Amino acid sequence: MANTNDINIYGNTHGDYEGSQEIIRPISALSSEPSLKPRNDSLLGVFYGIGMNVNNVIGSGIVTAPGIVWNAVKSPGIVLLLWLIGGIVSMAGSLTYVELGAIHKISGGETKYLQTAYPNPKLLMSYLFSFMFVLVIRPGLICAVIQIGAQYFWYTIKGRRFSDDIDPKLSGWNLQFSPFWFIKLLAIVLLFIITVYHMLSNRWAAMINQSLAIIKLITYSIIALAGLYKLCQNTETSRKNWQTPLSGDTDIATYSSTTILSIMFTYNGWNNLNYSLDEFRNPEKKLILSNSISVAIVTVMYLLVNVAFISVVPQELIINNSKIDETIAAEFFRQLFGGNETIARFFTFLVVLSVMGTAAVDVWSGSRVIVAAAKSDFFPKYSRELRNWNERFNTPINALLAQFIWCSILMIFVGGSFSISSFVLFSNFASYSYWIFYLATGIGLLLIRKRSKNYKMKRQLEKDDEELNRSNDRGTNSSNLKLLSRLEEKFFKVPLPVAGIFILGGVFILIFSFIVNVKCPDDKPNCGEDVLGPLRAQKLSPIVLSYGFLFVALLSWYFFYYWWDTKKKQQEAAVMRIAADHDSMDSQINS
Repeated sequence: MANTNDINIYGNTHGDYEGSQEIIRPISALSSEPSLKPRNDSLLGVFYGIGMNVNNVIGSGIVTAPGIVWNAVKSPGIVLLLWLIGGIVSMAGSLTYVELGAIHKISGGETKYLQTAYPNPKLLMSYLFSFMFVLVIRPGLICAVIQIGAQYFWYTIKGRRFSDDIDPKLSGWNLQFSPFWFIKLLAIVLLFIITVYHMLSNRWAAMINQSLAIIKLITYSIIALAGLYKLCQNTETSRKNWQTPLSGDTDIATYSSTTILSIMFTYNGWNNLNYSLDEFRNPEKKLILSNSISVAIVTVMYLLVNVAFISVVPQELIINNSKIDETIAAEFFRQLFGGNETIARFFTFLVVLSVMGTAAVDVWSGSRVIVAAAKSDFFPKYSRELRNWNERFNTPINALLAQFIWCSILMIFVGGSFSISSFVLFSNFASYSYWIFYLATGIGLLLIRKRSKNYKMKRQLEKDDEELNRSNDRGTNSSNLKLLSRLEEKFFKVPLPVAGIFILGGVFILIFSFIVNVKCPDDKPNCGEDVLGPLRAQKLSPIVLSYGFLFVALLSWYFFYYWWDTKKKQQEAAVMRIAADHDSMDSQINS
């Protein structure tokens, strides 16, 4: 539980919110007594934190995005450079979040940080994030990840990519049931399996997720080592791919929303532990080790896996065939084992398990944020149910179930309404939305620091005045200054240049994502804006969807926290006036 004074020092006027919650009575005779918080009977440490972060970050992105990025920039050297920059920005972000976690010491992530950094207007930024995270960001990430898992599962069964039978010009509503809609249903089934075992037991969920993380590390280590072996062998494919590593596409539009957001999507999850600090031992000490080590491991792994793909997969298969880029790992295994389908399918199934491991941690952390948002009553009429932990299973069953239903709706209705691939749609949709709040949180840390500094200066002046009034002993003042200095050093403070890298990275991503690269189709090489316009609109659709949901979130906040609150206060004032008039009349009658 948070320390009330610590939060108030940094500008949170709401105090210890969790401590003020009343115990909720049972809502159903069929369920056991619910609770507001998990039982901390299995607190977690650094090793588990590193495993959780690595499992969450390394997932579908690294077996999907490399082909997309390579296809776009057409340069192995630039591909590696972009992934390294993505790792640097993610490391800066993870260190920034370490300081925020050390300040707050409670679960909830941005929900709490934005509430502290932007106390006015009332709950605006915190509510917007909670709305977007619950309805857009986390579901978008889950949908993107589980969609790729279903695609690789299809390859495991059929031995070929499901996209081979899909016309990219058509949307899902105009396609036959198989394979497009079959893949959607398969993804929903995989998500249902993950959701169910998270409902039944935290301990078993942790064990399964850790096992999937081990499978993931083994699978991607095999890819990396095999790629390095092929690189050292200096095969014909490897030589050809690496001949001119920095002579890629020089068109700035190439490094557009799909490229940048795809790379940042692969790094999403470095802040995962900030959503569950209540379940960690000594969170302020464990967070810096877990975050920094896991991001470093992920960055190295991503670079090695990209080297492997570039050293094994023929360049012409990626650059001349956009259908292969999303399942580049399947083509990697096919090439690595000389076209042996049985072995290729086996390793592709390991990729499926790896992707499910990432989806599992997304499901786990997403449910915790729903609970944290519900504790702040961000879901009128439903907050009571969504914030409850089932006492029997010690899991947030209602939050998990609501998350599953909403993700299924998104995969069916949103995923079937656009001609761009579901992975690109959901990954860009979620990544762009996330970076809106990453940027706001990074700037928010600077505001918290400034507010903290002003508060402590004011408090020190008040203490100095009190001491001077009591005595002229300057040694006492010196001791107070030293004490406050030690208190200041109590929290980890990210270096300002590191926080600056994170903030500038956010600004660049949000602005540059509006640049899209569209080209005339092969059957219309000299097309005009009548053809390019719809193509551009399709590529910008994830960003437009993001701002559309953000606008809905703003309207929702206005209705629930401004209009309704004002109306409620007016009604209460009217009741008070009527009561006062009655009291006045009664006193006149009695007199």
